[in-house]
Amino acid sequence: MPIDMQSAIVAELKARLAAVDSFGGRVFEDSVLRVIDSADDALPDDFIVIQPGTTEEVERQSGGGVRERVILNITCITKRRDFAVHLRAARLGIKVALPGIKAGLTTQGVQLAAFQTETPMPPGQGRSWACHVLPVQITYVQPLK
Repeated sequence: MPIDMQSAIVAELKARLAAVDSFGGRVFEDSVLRVIDSADDALPDDFIVIQPGTTEEVERQSGGGVRERVILNITCITKRRDFAVHLRAARLGIKVALPGIKAGLTTQGVQLAAFQTETPMPPGQGRSWACHVLPVQITYVQPLK
């Protein structure tokens, strides 16, 4: 069975994002809205959620592989009152943790990584969580054999 490239990439992202000040203490894969709506008291004040987005097949390769692009939404989340300052610091920390044209990823098969348009999300009416979403598009070769 071939390696699941998306799972390998997410695992490496989780390890790299653990270095982000304050937010890196808890990095996990989930749905951002589910986490925010869960009202889980065990969550820390700051954390990072990796939420899978779309996957696009770019090209079939003759050697039994396929070149794909996936968007992973890296979302820093805080319930601190002065959320904007903390989210900007987390944003920079994420960029530092994921440098270069491959976002620091060393998983064999990763070819390119690029951040897309970011979305800041202040807490909504009656909500305590503020977020900053950093979508990263990663191009890789998925072996099929």
